[in-house]
Amino acid sequence: MARMGNEVIEKMNEEKNQLQNLAPRSQKKPGFWKTLFAKRWTFPALYLGAAAVIIGIVVAGTQYKHQEGATPAPQGNVLTDPSAGTDTQPVTAGQNLIWPMAADGTDAQVTMSFYDDSKDEKTKANSIVRFDNNFYTQNGVVIGRKDDKPFSVVAAASGTVTRVENDPLMGQVVEIAHDNGYVTYYASLQNVQVKQGDKVVQSQPIGQSGNNKLEADQKNHLHFEVKKDSKYINPQSVLPPRGQ
Repeated sequence: MARMGNEVIEKMNEEKNQLQNLAPRSQKKPGFWKTLFAKRWTFPALYLGAAAVIIGIVVAGTQYKHQEGATPAPQGNVLTDPSAGTDTQPVTAGQNLIWPMAADGTDAQVTMSFYDDSKDEKTKANSIVRFDNNFYTQNGVVIGRKDDKPFSVVAAASGTVTRVENDPLMGQVVEIAHDNGYVTYYASLQNVQVKQGDKVVQSQPIGQSGNNKLEADQKNHLHFEVKKDSKYINPQSVLPPRGQ
């Protein structure tokens, strides 16, 4: 009897297993990874996460290079008279900054903006310069014309020319010191018309837009920075709106 009972039980178990194997595939629960990658939001989320990680690495690497004494891409800041209160436009010796383009550059536009860590990931990514397998945050603005033609570059404020040189990455460079600790920096120039020690007045021509190696993909352009006490500030935060 016991033997017959065992045979019956084994036969029942065998039939049960056969029925389970015949169950429709739709009744089987899919695995975790298959379910995750089936969701429409999975890949966009992975992309944004990867972009944030890459930008974080770039910024950290740039800061590390500063600490190690490396010389990354040139950079920018502003002109404010402390006695002038909190006017919307900074001043140097009573002057508001002007855009550093003459009349032939009135249609020139900012093609690369200052890197601002408070912006969204896409905006920050567009303000990172890649050169020779290294990445640099943009600490000035890049200005160029749609037709890629050169335009006259002028002094954004009156001051003294403290530097004129041919930089291997930035091209021809002019730096002007102003009152109250402000410095403006003009790079990617050609046909420079001033020399170190010259006194210049606001809107005086100092050269023409040109090219450089660091921002070669920008073609003909001006790289413009503003500094206050050696700290970089977004030039667009201190320049008047275009058209004024």
